[in-house]
Amino acid sequence: MSQPEGRSSAGRKSGRFKLIVPCEIKGTQGTSKVPLRDISLDGCRVISSAAHAVGDAIELSIRLPSPVTIPAHVRWVDRDAGKELFILGCEFAHTADSRKSLRDALQGMASAIDTAAKRVR
Repeated sequence: MSQPEGRSSAGRKSGRFKLIVPCEIKGTQGTSKVPLRDISLDGCRVISSAAHAVGDAIELSIRLPSPVTIPAHVRWVDRDAGKELFILGCEFAHTADSRKSLRDALQGMASAIDTAAKRVR
């Protein structure tokens, strides 16, 4: 999880990490608990049973070791018709503190994973 914060080949500003954690979406559709599937410092992907439109303003409460609440906008929507689910690509609209809080939480998780991996060897 210690990738540099450069623009990736896919055009992202920072590296994206596969991470499945509980998340809560608050928006025009109400509040729902959803799984977060991956995350970067700039955005994330979540799975939702509620339809959201591109451009919707939402608030995400992500359950990392230190919970982080971040305003975001839906940038793209894909539908898994077989499972009646929506995959939402969200871009964070960071507040003054949310970017630092998210960075600190992700770095703390990466450090814990690195430490555990060293113990397994």
